[in-house]
Amino acid sequence: MPGRKPVGESACLFAWLLCLTAWIPCLGAEGGRRWTVYLAQDKHLDYGWCGSTTEIELRMAPLLDYYLDLAEQDRARWNLDGTIWNEVYGRHRGQAGSERLHRAIRAGRIGCAGNYAVLLWGILDTETAIRATFASADLERATGVRTRTALVMENATIPWGVANVLTECGFDFLGRGVYNLRAESYLSRREPLPLVWWQAPNGKRILMRWDLYCDTESWGGYAEGHTLVNVAGEKWDAFRIQSFGDRNSPEIFAGRKEFIRRTVERYEAYGANYPVSSILLLGTGWDNWTQTEDLSLFIRKYNAESDGTIRLVDARYEDFFAAAEKEIREQNLTIPVMEGTFGICWEEWAAHLAGLTAQFRQAERLLRLAEAGETLRTVAGHGEAKNRDLIRHGFVELLRFAEHDFGGTDRRRAALSAGTRADAVTEAADIARSLQPEPVERTVPLKDGRPEETTFSWRGGRVVFDPNRCCVASVADAAGRPWVGADRSPGFGEFVHARYRGQAKPDSVFPEVLPSSAATMLRGLRCSRTDLGVRIAADFDRSGFQVGSEWLFHETNPWIDVSYYLRDGWTDDPQTVEFLFPFAVDKPAYWYDTPGAIVAAGPKQAGGDDLPGANPELYASVTFAAASDRRRTALVLAPDSLLWRFGREDACMTSMPMMNLTRNDHQFGQGGQRQWTFRYRIVLLDKPFDPLVAVQEAQRFDVPPFLHVRGQSPVVPGLEALDIDFPGGPLLAFKIAQDNRRVILRFWNVLDRETDGSFRPPSGWSAPEMCDALERSQKPLEANEDRVAFTVGPRGITTIALSPR
Repeated sequence: MPGRKPVGESACLFAWLLCLTAWIPCLGAEGGRRWTVYLAQDKHLDYGWCGSTTEIELRMAPLLDYYLDLAEQDRARWNLDGTIWNEVYGRHRGQAGSERLHRAIRAGRIGCAGNYAVLLWGILDTETAIRATFASADLERATGVRTRTALVMENATIPWGVANVLTECGFDFLGRGVYNLRAESYLSRREPLPLVWWQAPNGKRILMRWDLYCDTESWGGYAEGHTLVNVAGEKWDAFRIQSFGDRNSPEIFAGRKEFIRRTVERYEAYGANYPVSSILLLGTGWDNWTQTEDLSLFIRKYNAESDGTIRLVDARYEDFFAAAEKEIREQNLTIPVMEGTFGICWEEWAAHLAGLTAQFRQAERLLRLAEAGETLRTVAGHGEAKNRDLIRHGFVELLRFAEHDFGGTDRRRAALSAGTRADAVTEAADIARSLQPEPVERTVPLKDGRPEETTFSWRGGRVVFDPNRCCVASVADAAGRPWVGADRSPGFGEFVHARYRGQAKPDSVFPEVLPSSAATMLRGLRCSRTDLGVRIAADFDRSGFQVGSEWLFHETNPWIDVSYYLRDGWTDDPQTVEFLFPFAVDKPAYWYDTPGAIVAAGPKQAGGDDLPGANPELYASVTFAAASDRRRTALVLAPDSLLWRFGREDACMTSMPMMNLTRNDHQFGQGGQRQWTFRYRIVLLDKPFDPLVAVQEAQRFDVPPFLHVRGQSPVVPGLEALDIDFPGGPLLAFKIAQDNRRVILRFWNVLDRETDGSFRPPSGWSAPEMCDALERSQKPLEANEDRVAFTVGPRGITTIALSPR
């Protein structure tokens, strides 16, 4: 996007020099170290941001044609930044095209990252995140080449659970390059560690290369290698294919050599924090569609003239990592270890399409239920291959929704992007509902009862509902201890709409809030007591929105359900919609679940999991957020929205389902939708936070997010025959393997300790084996007395395969 280019071509050299002023070269201290710079030529794929998907695919195929021609003549290497390239190329060039690409991958001339596309990982649930790498295993089966490298690009942050997902899928390496949009106020706090072992919550680690951010088109940026192209004067153009010959004039060649020299100086300046002699530069293509051989020609010319202290390699992504890994192993080098999360950033864009995001989250759950039902029919001998194919297509559609750019280069293309996501989520949901017809939603509809006052008894305690603000003013338990303190403003569950002075500025995540009126015009209020508990329905107008809220204070469980129905009110102005949940919890710790892990909010030095450089203001959860002290826990389940803010001084969890604070993605209008529904369940527990209890409670509200959790009934009829006994967490998946031969069960241990489990295999299925999450066999498991026993490590994910007898 044009906003991705904060400096012009004529200012690039000055920007590099400014970046380098903080670095003092240490040439003598390195003792004449010889360097190898791996230049990974590629094109950053924005699938939906710079045109319709048809337009983009019609650029992808000829671009790959060109680089395959060069690769087959051994004139260049090129890289695919996701497996979607293989999918699209096969669609446009047929079987012969697929085989041609696979030959080039097999020959080592084309590299491919193992992720499906450039995704917003923080909006995925755990199982969908695993599916985001499935196509790499398909590519491995087709080529015989194992993909060890994943890329997480452009989005300035990355949740810790992604390390769990990638390591459980068998990836060894992770490449990163970012854009600081919406992260300007905190990205610079990262530690100067460009190469680390990122240790996942499961104890495994992945070698992550992520240079400190200097500029989008320079070191640390997702287009850092494009600096070499900028020297030749190539301008940003994301709309058409451009072709260039050899641009290595004496002046351009000298400028490129200078950038290589400064790059080596930069890495030398890291000293002990960068002990290897290999350097990776990727992102040469930036957002452009450029056909050129001149970077390969530059590499050859550079090496021909080099004195041997610096060597360039026309490389695949993995070539750099393999070289670094070898050097680390052979020289016993110490690489820093990092544990923790960088959180989320561009995931906030899901709140720009709040209605579609709610449908996406629902479709994720429904599709897994449909998959489990089809697998049960398959093991009983009644499955259909076409249904399996439909389900797999549905998961691909979920990944299309999660592609990283929710907007577009202009308003027209932003509308195309919204339409693409609406199409994707509609397909996924339609497939799921057609194969899982039984209703599984567990939200109780509102019914009338005998009239009740707005101050009423509840489970031995007392609740005060404020009709002037249409929220809860206070909640006390049977012992008189407050769960929600009186006279809190805003109140518990209050609808808050804020407008801001302008789009977010570089020095803050949220800009200055404009003064506004919180005046509420009450249109109707009904309070009644039923056999299920006290129900309140309030209809009111505030800030231009028509709002309906329905509350249920359950009598038999410590649950408060609240649903909000919003109509109109949204404009293109910078704004947010929030629902606030303050609690009378002392010095709370906040917890939330991400794809692959349950983590604590807040900086590491304060007991949280946030690393320096993480987003300190905004978080994203898959199913819940929790505030807890040593005695009590307040858990909020949110099936429809993902963004959260956590109070610093007082205990407060603020859900933010709708927002628009990004300067240049042009997706301001909520995809044209004018009605939205957001549902929550608040669970009040007299015990410290327990991750297992959190997933158990999540299983009991709306469409269950998991297939089975101990203490709860399986969500698909027939799963009870597996007689699962696993006290560590949920069953994530019950599916037919990608090889169409085996059956897969996947378990997630949410506890900090190793946990044993067992299940009864379906009749006619045996030979259990442990696999990685991409279903590659690892070791056999023993089956005793018709049960399969297994062990899942602390916070780990275990995948088990069964074969037919």
